[in-house]
Amino acid sequence: MRWSWQEWIVAVFRILWLICFVLLSYQDRPSFPFTVVFISVLVCYSIPLFIDRIHYRWYLLAEVFLVGGISLLFAHQYELVRLFLPAVFTISFYSRGRSHAVTLPLALVMFCLGGRGAFHWTIEDVFQNLVDASFVYGIGFGLQMAFRSIDRIKQKLELIKKQYQTLEQYSTQVEQMTLLEERYRMARELHDSIGHTFTSIILGMETLRPYISSEEGTERLQSVLQLGRTGLEDIRKQVHQMDPMEEDPSLDLSLLNIINEFKKNTAIRVVFRTMGEPLPVIKQSKLTLYRCLQELLTNASRHGHANSIQVLLHYDHNQIILQVQDNGKGSDEIKFGFGLSGMKERLSSLQGKLYLHSKEGEGTIVTCSIPLLQDTDVSNPEIKVLLVDDQLLIRDSLGLLLKNEPDFRIQTAEDGNVAVDQCASDPPDVVLMDVHMPQMDGITATKLIKESWPNIRVIMITTFDDISYATKSLALGAEGYVLKSIDPRELANTIRLVHHGGTMITQEVASTLFQQMTGTMKNPYGLTERELEILHCLTEGHRYKAIASKVHLSEGTVRNYISTIYSKMQVQSRDEAIEKAKTELLTDY
Repeated sequence: MRWSWQEWIVAVFRILWLICFVLLSYQDRPSFPFTVVFISVLVCYSIPLFIDRIHYRWYLLAEVFLVGGISLLFAHQYELVRLFLPAVFTISFYSRGRSHAVTLPLALVMFCLGGRGAFHWTIEDVFQNLVDASFVYGIGFGLQMAFRSIDRIKQKLELIKKQYQTLEQYSTQVEQMTLLEERYRMARELHDSIGHTFTSIILGMETLRPYISSEEGTERLQSVLQLGRTGLEDIRKQVHQMDPMEEDPSLDLSLLNIINEFKKNTAIRVVFRTMGEPLPVIKQSKLTLYRCLQELLTNASRHGHANSIQVLLHYDHNQIILQVQDNGKGSDEIKFGFGLSGMKERLSSLQGKLYLHSKEGEGTIVTCSIPLLQDTDVSNPEIKVLLVDDQLLIRDSLGLLLKNEPDFRIQTAEDGNVAVDQCASDPPDVVLMDVHMPQMDGITATKLIKESWPNIRVIMITTFDDISYATKSLALGAEGYVLKSIDPRELANTIRLVHHGGTMITQEVASTLFQQMTGTMKNPYGLTERELEILHCLTEGHRYKAIASKVHLSEGTVRNYISTIYSKMQVQSRDEAIEKAKTELLTDY
């Protein structure tokens, strides 16, 4: 075992003290054999320092018998008194806890036997020896406590540094994700506005065709239409360059970038492996796995205190699996806080699953799986899609955007009544249903369709992410709820996903639904933000006075708040409130 810097200081100080003592003693009384005494003392004083690395008791025996023996011998033979004093200092430094009850009297006795007064034994000399030895012993003990305090401070600083690195890494990733999402939102909005504008121009020009009689006019109109379609495609390409997920189409590289950034900021060993042949992954799945990995790496570092993490990305023929395993402290009982609940919600929206296995002292394994769909399904090459919207422009725009999909056959309906009639005459596979329509709205039409033809899959598509409509439509059996601003490729993949038995809720709607659900779940007693803050202080063990100081209220006001908290939670005491808060995760924020 290597010596610490404190032990090196004590060892060097002990040897220098001994050398100075022998040299000064020889200068005063040059009658003793210097070489024999110097080498003997140096050897006897050095051996215990090395034995201390093996066992403390052996060190103490070496100090008593080797150093104490040579000190007594030279004190009585050459009158080299006080030779045991450096040993008193180091015995005090190396002793811990209750051992001082033995080493202190032992060191005092040994020094008195070899110190001044050993030949005459006067009370004054013995008393002086006790005072000197006690003083030196106290210096050694004080130095020990000072060094231990320095070690504790260094450990705390190291812990703070690691936590700061983790926090910095987490905040950096949050900032990056926020920027990515903002770019994604801007790309969708630009695509929506520009795409609809160009589509309107193209469709408007198409309506002029019957009014142009000359062949030259028809050719020029066709040329302008072609130019408009080309411009629309060029603008779509430019807009997609703003899409953050388009910058790196590979899921492997996206996850590897997170891992490299995490390793850089935390110095935690992370091993990343992939299995299977990489397959194209829809953007929703990629973003979900991206955030799951971000959350799992942070949890392994911050909560699990892991120093090694293994990440496996497995491409199966029908699903993609992300597995994260760490060597942290683990836990026999894992409680789903906001992070894990959010992961589970994201995965569930894509028909994915979340599996956890953790054991105390053995780390944690978390597995996320999402089903994969190819762009086409050879067993059913054609999907009949019914577009239901009261606005002609929207129907034509969506039809124009989806018409290039080889496995889609598009039909349209202008309101809910027509949609129900078409389902009766020529049932589609998937219905894209607008919410707000005259005659019969999308909610009513969905209810009728699901009651009469439960096998028809319905996706609500609307401009507004109204949670009440989303809840109603999903309760009626709709398999999806997306916004009209969704990327056309995402919309196509969503239709395929729903057609194959999956469900889809866009990230915006899912986040709002989840926040609404977790808000109710996390606060079933209707506690205010201030009451939750005070309840959190109670769970941390703070008393009324400390809580009042922390939340900047008077102690009487805090007592009133706590009485209200007890009443709302239907508890009678502080212990009951704390137990209920921890059991129901009321303060897990």
